[in-house]
Amino acid sequence: MEPLSFQKYISSLDPASLPRVVKICSGVYFQGSVYEISGSECCLSTGDLLKIVAVQLQKVTCDNVETGQSIELPLNFTGNKHKTADCILHTSSLMQIYSVLTETILPTQSYIDGQIIPKGQSISLTSVTTHEGSKYASCTTNGPSGHHSFWLPFSFRGLFYLCRGQHHYTLSQALQAKELWGQHLKCSRLGTHTFLLCPEYEVQAIMHMRKDVVKIPSSLEVDVEDVTEESQHIHFIKPLMLSEVLKLQDIYPLQAEILDGPNYPLIFENDWIARLHKGQRIQIHSKVCTWRILASSRKGSKHFLLSSTYQGRFRKRPREFPTVYDLAMSQGSSKRLRVVVTRDCESNEENLPSLSVGDRLEVLRLVKANMQNQAEHQATDVLLCSRSSGDEDGDDEENEELLLPMYLDGGFVEEVGDSKKYTLPEIVEQFQLPCEVRMVVKDSSLAPDILGSNSMLRLEAQITETFLATSLCEEPDASFEIPPQWLDMSVFLTEEHVPVQTHLTDMSKIQVLTESFYYQLVKLLPSTVVAPPRPPKRSECKNKTAPQKPREEKVPEKPKVDLSILSFSSGGNSSDSSEHDYEVIENDIKKTIHKMQRAFHW
Repeated sequence: MEPLSFQKYISSLDPASLPRVVKICSGVYFQGSVYEISGSECCLSTGDLLKIVAVQLQKVTCDNVETGQSIELPLNFTGNKHKTADCILHTSSLMQIYSVLTETILPTQSYIDGQIIPKGQSISLTSVTTHEGSKYASCTTNGPSGHHSFWLPFSFRGLFYLCRGQHHYTLSQALQAKELWGQHLKCSRLGTHTFLLCPEYEVQAIMHMRKDVVKIPSSLEVDVEDVTEESQHIHFIKPLMLSEVLKLQDIYPLQAEILDGPNYPLIFENDWIARLHKGQRIQIHSKVCTWRILASSRKGSKHFLLSSTYQGRFRKRPREFPTVYDLAMSQGSSKRLRVVVTRDCESNEENLPSLSVGDRLEVLRLVKANMQNQAEHQATDVLLCSRSSGDEDGDDEENEELLLPMYLDGGFVEEVGDSKKYTLPEIVEQFQLPCEVRMVVKDSSLAPDILGSNSMLRLEAQITETFLATSLCEEPDASFEIPPQWLDMSVFLTEEHVPVQTHLTDMSKIQVLTESFYYQLVKLLPSTVVAPPRPPKRSECKNKTAPQKPREEKVPEKPKVDLSILSFSSGGNSSDSSEHDYEVIENDIKKTIHKMQRAFHW
């Protein structure tokens, strides 16, 4: 097929023949440039292929051949309601007339095959024949001089009118009739002038590496060539993101090729993620909706996502609680919580007890109690605990109920007498996260099990997401699970058959997180934790409160403090001694410094 303008090609295109493949030949965009089409940029270069999948009429313009003026017709324009012939064709090509085998009228007198055909005489075209390589039309005429038959060569040129008689055209019929394409027409509703119909279509096409269908106006000034028959083997690549593949239904297993690898920085440190690069072919076996456990090593230097299918076993480790508030937050567990006090705790309230190192407590429940606040009593939450004073297994053990304020600062360690080995599903079912565990049995299906060097773990949260079970084409049995919502990449689906894999070895049961992604993931987790309550403001009334003990902060080295700079006098200004309690405050500070000396062995 010879190249045609895009407008002419689309105007002559039969919608029933779609889809059609065309190649860009030449035009304004011969060297290739960016052209904005329906709000999206589309680069058209010489040699590009378009797969036309739909054509929709947008508007029709009538150009007055005599005056050059143009008017736009509505798409529902009907000109066939008049009694007169609505559309008359003007043409100079006998071949175009013969394509409909109809009657024509000569507007001027002509001398044809030794006969004079008068002006206005109708000629009927009945058949066609080929003689010595040239085509001839068999014609008949009935005029005043009788019936005549003659042959007209297709090379004969003249001005003809189609005799339509009672045949009328609507706008839609005129656009669909091949014999009327590019011809001059008359319409009684538009006057006596001759018009040329100029339709404009919206062409929907598929292009290589374009995710969406491209919408192109037929008025685009490029030349195209129809290459449908030669392009049967061409596969138009449609890029998809893995997150879009995740939404597809009933297509697994499938094969895809990576167009662009994962964005940096990466979220996992596993070996398989480095192999997901451009050009790598992968097999996507299934969609997996499962939960994983977010875990960290004891020192917080490593972070993991542990699959629910991980077969290792763990023992529960005692938890540590820095405040009474943290004890209260652990009330969701089914078992009673028993703890041992690891640091002396003094309450600032007169009616609330203090704790000593070694005290054994059992956490009971939260209750309301009256607390002294600015010389007034307010009901607030306190933690009801039971303090035991005998042996744990002794019959003579005596219990004392205590009310501990939520803001009480101290140290507590959970009493754990359980030596059972738990799997991850058992831990999730029986314990409240977060919890401390120690790995005691490795997963034998993993070689090596990287948790072996990080046996002390803090299980922080349970995360449920949808993953794609994937493997490399060269290693179809070794699978790994990709989370498209976190690790998205551009791929295209190939048409190759993928056999169903019955035995897959999951190599991503333990996914090592990068530090940056770990903190991003923590931010995405739902949080119900509220800030612990602050201690109440102390009353200014005389002799009703004791000074608050300074909070001890953990430091990497033993603090070096020169206590010689702290000196106190037993006396004061005698004139003000009746109005202030300097001696009481001084004695309390001395006691506090004495305790600090014993704690730090000064």
